[in-house]
Amino acid sequence: MKTMMRVVYVLFMMGLVAPLAIIPSRAATNAPSASGLYKFVLDDDLTKSVEFNATSDERGTATGQMTFKDEAAIADQDPDGAPKEGSGTPFSMTANLTTLTIEGNRALMGGTVVESSNASYVGQWVQLVVEDNGTERPDRLTWCFCQPERGGWVPADAEVSGDDGAWSNWWATDAEVRDDAGVQSTNIIPGNKTSCTVLPLSVYPFAEVKSGEGQIQVQP
Repeated sequence: MKTMMRVVYVLFMMGLVAPLAIIPSRAATNAPSASGLYKFVLDDDLTKSVEFNATSDERGTATGQMTFKDEAAIADQDPDGAPKEGSGTPFSMTANLTTLTIEGNRALMGGTVVESSNASYVGQWVQLVVEDNGTERPDRLTWCFCQPERGGWVPADAEVSGDDGAWSNWWATDAEVRDDAGVQSTNIIPGNKTSCTVLPLSVYPFAEVKSGEGQIQVQP
């Protein structure tokens, strides 16, 4: 009798535990994200492609990667910046993404180039803006490169000895909104920025694409 009770108890506990193991985390499935693979042709009639994925957590910390390929050849440069004669290979680059901003069906991703067919691009910042239009009309995108910010003078109050207020940082949150992710303070220390300046997504002009195929997905 005791043996039978133990078996029933074990089966009962398995029935409680097993379903919990397969329920996905809501935080994981509802995390803001952007992903896609898109091939397109511009006025130069050469095929380009971009493949990307980025996910952001509740504090806005993003992780992801972007790979861009272009049949157009970009000439290598001498140390003095002059193009090398007779050089040039199809351009490609890979960037690690560290920022993600989403507004409606648009997403902006930013990061640093870590690999490239042209060594002068390694270390530059890159920014990709995409628009997910579903099946209603073609998706859109645009991108740009930025040079990392140089160091410089740190703002300080000349009347306050040892003023280090410029180094302060904080999160502004709404105390009346539960689980408010908040907004992080702006970093004003020269040379400490980690990506291109993020502008309102409505001001970015999209590339004039002659033809394109693929899919872009944006999840707020």
